[in-house]
Amino acid sequence: MSSVQEIYRITEQIIKLVENPVSQENRDRVIELITSLLEEREKSLKDIEKPRTENEKKLAEQILLWNEIILGKFNHLKFQVQQDMILLKKTKATNKQYVNPYQDVSLSDGMFYDKRK
Repeated sequence: MSSVQEIYRITEQIIKLVENPVSQENRDRVIELITSLLEEREKSLKDIEKPRTENEKKLAEQILLWNEIILGKFNHLKFQVQQDMILLKKTKATNKQYVNPYQDVSLSDGMFYDKRK
């Protein structure tokens, strides 16, 4: 199998993974699979040669098209993770405020100073 065909096979697996909607519970496993496939593809990219046959050229063109789709899906996945992190941070702050509501209150808040001597 040529290096172009190997990269095509790996890219096809990646595109199949990112085309399906990723649920919040399933996201970690999908990210791990994608990461391992990207590492495998990176190793294959080091050995890549210029496409020689017409078939390899078509495969290379398809790989380039898939790369654009994959990048868009990765950006969407990144946005989802960022939103979950923001929501988690807000939830932590709300829980902390509920447990100790007077933690962030300033000490001088509501104090009376007598100016007479």
